Amino acid sequence: MSATSSSPTSVRCSHFGTCGGCSHQDKAYDVQLANKREKVLAALAGLPDLPAPSVIGAPDIWNYRNKMEFSFGDVYPPVPGKWLKLGMKPKGRWYEILDLQECHLPSPEAAALLASVRAWAEREKVPPYNSHKKEGVLRHLVLREAKNRPERMVLLVTTNGQIPKPSFIEAVQGVYPATTILLGSNVKASDTAISDSIEVLTGTGYVTETLYFPDGAVDYRISPQSFFQTNTKGTEALYGLLRSWTRELSSQSTVLDLYCGGGGIALSLAGAAKKVVGVELNAAAVADAKANAERNGFKNCEFYCAPVETLLPSMLDLNPAAVVVDPPRAGLHVKASATLLEMAPPIIFYVSCNPESLGRDLKLLSAKYAVERLVVVDLFPHTDHVETVARLVRRD
Repeated sequence: MSATSSSPTSVRCSHFGTCGGCSHQDKAYDVQLANKREKVLAALAGLPDLPAPSVIGAPDIWNYRNKMEFSFGDVYPPVPGKWLKLGMKPKGRWYEILDLQECHLPSPEAAALLASVRAWAEREKVPPYNSHKKEGVLRHLVLREAKNRPERMVLLVTTNGQIPKPSFIEAVQGVYPATTILLGSNVKASDTAISDSIEVLTGTGYVTETLYFPDGAVDYRISPQSFFQTNTKGTEALYGLLRSWTRELSSQSTVLDLYCGGGGIALSLAGAAKKVVGVELNAAAVADAKANAERNGFKNCEFYCAPVETLLPSMLDLNPAAVVVDPPRAGLHVKASATLLEMAPPIIFYVSCNPESLGRDLKLLSAKYAVERLVVVDLFPHTDHVETVARLVRRD
């Protein structure tokens, strides 16, 4: 477990109990880890010959998140002189906004940024978006922060991009060390921070992060809407584990990375395998993966934009030594599971953010695979969320 497992139970944030975020910060960290281990075991109950899981705690339990999405909302009932709220959704009330004064998940400077952007919007009279009336401008404020490099991104998501841009830039740069500032437009009714178009106001339009491993380092370009694990230090532990497992294979091995996103896992394994092939449906993420491979000088990585279930049969014809799967919360597509069982690669590394879908998929795969190793990795201290990594070996 992490060296921070003896953390005290004192509550750090004044919003605790109201905010929908760190709902377990009143529990000692070793208790949080034990609870997550039991949660994973409960979801995997019934699997034959399940090994006892080891636990890797988060290196940092505060200020660990490299991405945060904050929401704007109007003040109701109206308060004289108060124009809008900026913060998180209160626990159990997704139609409201908790006006955050502090948050200990991103960098310490984030609270000052929220206050400055809130004051800017009130000063410039830029209205927040009202999802019921379908009117207003300001929707989300998204932060992406490199933890191992001095790079930070601020993305303001609006309905139409019509804001006073110079004063917004000043409001950000006056309190927060942003290296790139962006303006996004989202005309859809759905309450998401995904933009239809993005304008770069300052900087490059992306941040670069470096993950360090005992035997090397990898750089990643992270675009505003590409996926990257939100806990950088914890990701070094997670990807480092997969890297060490890959080194146990032949140095001439080909490894497949399914649901590869921006190439996070694939690039981490590039130095441990002869060839790594990734598949991802998100075109922007695939572009990031290719750019990241070029940035690092990796000639042994290939990335394809396609549904995993469509491309998987031809990929398995490459006779990979191992297949890495890191699916979304819903788990493996039913066709992907069927193809894995039919073609039966020798080893599968399953990375999961959802113990329930992991349990379902492992029970399906248990027809041909045994769980040889099981590791619980905490990337989200003070929350219910937990990552699990399973090494599956084909029953020959």
